[in-house]
Amino acid sequence: MTIEETPFLQGKLLVFQPDEGYRFGINSVLLANFVELRKGEVALEVGACQGIVSFILALRYPHAKVFALEKERLYMECLRKGIEANAFQNKIFPVLGNFKQTCFKPNSLDVVFANPPYFEVGRGRRSPNTFKEVARRDDALSLKELLQGAKALLKTKGRLYLIFTAYRTTELINLLYQHGLTPKVVRFVHSYPGDRARLVLICAQKSAGEEVIVLPPLFIYKERKGDYTEEVKEWLKG
Repeated sequence: MTIEETPFLQGKLLVFQPDEGYRFGINSVLLANFVELRKGEVALEVGACQGIVSFILALRYPHAKVFALEKERLYMECLRKGIEANAFQNKIFPVLGNFKQTCFKPNSLDVVFANPPYFEVGRGRRSPNTFKEVARRDDALSLKELLQGAKALLKTKGRLYLIFTAYRTTELINLLYQHGLTPKVVRFVHSYPGDRARLVLICAQKSAGEEVIVLPPLFIYKERKGDYTEEVKEWLKG
């Protein structure tokens, strides 16, 4: 398996990823443009893979300080190559490790964000590619474990940003409340107008009030098999 260099956002970023296995897609772009980072905040990406979400955030927020946690050594190599190629050494800090045995102190982070696996163990078709299977299914880190860990690491009023399958929205919201994380901003993602929601973007806050903002729906394409919407086009320009 070889590592390929992929120019992205009209050449503003160089991303390194394996020629086989999990490769980033539009979901990463959606999450990166949903996350907000304020000056002085410290953020953690869980399951950073090749680093595309953290890289986009580093472009959006010059003051960004993001720890990118990844447990697979192949993707860690991709991540480190990308950090060097994009001169993000003072913005993004790679951490090789498992979120279940994280080295971060409790109540130490302002923001946690992730694009977690959408399928539970035993559901959906399995991929013969090990890296794709890890990215798609929550064998290694369940949704409950992710939320439990995020709650422990976030400061009071700290924020968790997720992109997840809309099919499990009810489960996700219930689990957030069970772990002391209150949904504060919700945006449903549709492939095109008239299509049912496929994904959901959620910002939850630790120890926060009950008020929630439901943003207008996000459409990826103008129509079925059509061009990207203007909003998504702007994001892809970087």
